[in-house]
Amino acid sequence: MDNPSENILNDASNNVDVRPFSVGAALREARERLGLSVADVESRLKFASRQIEALETDNFTRLPEIFFVRRFVRSYAKLLQLDPDPLLAALPIAPVQPSLHAASIAIEVPFPNTYATRRLKIIWLAIGLVAVAITLIFFVWLNRGKPVMPQATVETLELPAVMPTPASVVIAVPSPDALVAPPETSVAAEAVKIESNSASKQSASIRLTFDADSWVKVTDNDGKILLSQLNSSGSEQHLKGRPPFSVVIGNINGVRLYYQGKLVELAPFYNGGTARLRLE
Repeated sequence: MDNPSENILNDASNNVDVRPFSVGAALREARERLGLSVADVESRLKFASRQIEALETDNFTRLPEIFFVRRFVRSYAKLLQLDPDPLLAALPIAPVQPSLHAASIAIEVPFPNTYATRRLKIIWLAIGLVAVAITLIFFVWLNRGKPVMPQATVETLELPAVMPTPASVVIAVPSPDALVAPPETSVAAEAVKIESNSASKQSASIRLTFDADSWVKVTDNDGKILLSQLNSSGSEQHLKGRPPFSVVIGNINGVRLYYQGKLVELAPFYNGGTARLRLE
């Protein structure tokens, strides 16, 4: 019996219009040959229909990280009775690399220590100094053009002398104890509130329950990755760390998130196949 994945690869190589092998097109063609719809695949693999459509159109920007995509392709190929190895090898995605390291390289390369760069910095510094000088000159000129301001200040100082009676009434009504007690009470209440908030920032708990397979990544305030994996249906995760937390969820339809014991609604954070939110 011919291997369906080999037939698909042979069809692609024999095509007159030579194009790079498309993983998504191969999966879509195999699905259609088996008479399966996107809804059928969604019900069997427990992945969202948007994720399936994104994979079949090679729109990998709408999918989570590389290890999730590889797991997705492997499961999909198994469902369609395809050999997953050629599909995994054809994925147009680079191996997982630390994004922070890549960003630092991208920042360091464009700024070599050359004469042109130093000259540009000197020009911008000169422009900044000229702008500051112009601003100072403008304010000095503006202040010299208004000699009447001291007279206006003298008039405002004379106004309280016309109203002696209201001032005496305000002093006579409250007792000394009544004036002192309220500030002490409010200060004490505010201190308790601050201590409670600071204590709550030390540690917080997250509970995740899974009704379907879903990839989840959770990072705490210290940059520590508390969870980063594909979780199977029926499992549960209990996490603890310092807030705020950064959370990325692949399949929100099969996940329930509890933060400090309260259920968090994930739908408002869903965008393009994943949900990204920050728990504070």
